[in-house]
Amino acid sequence: MPRILVKLYTTLKDRLDTPVAALEGEDVSQVLGALIELKKPDIGRILLDENGLVKNHFVLTLNSEILDHRKLGQAKVREGDILHIFPPVSGG
Repeated sequence: MPRILVKLYTTLKDRLDTPVAALEGEDVSQVLGALIELKKPDIGRILLDENGLVKNHFVLTLNSEILDHRKLGQAKVREGDILHIFPPVSGG
């Protein structure tokens, strides 16, 4: 199974005590599942909505490409890929 780097920011970084995690999965959905398993249920509550989908205010990129939250299971990963999970941003 491919191992990729997941870059974490703000709350996720603080809860996991690290800015990066090396995780395995065949697709982004599996990698996110592995991330949630690191610290259940905290990470799941932060990242997922009541339907188990990534909350819309998070932006996920795989190797600089923005991902569609509805198609994370279709986003295959390769060894060495980098997934960024950007937190909600506000301001003006």
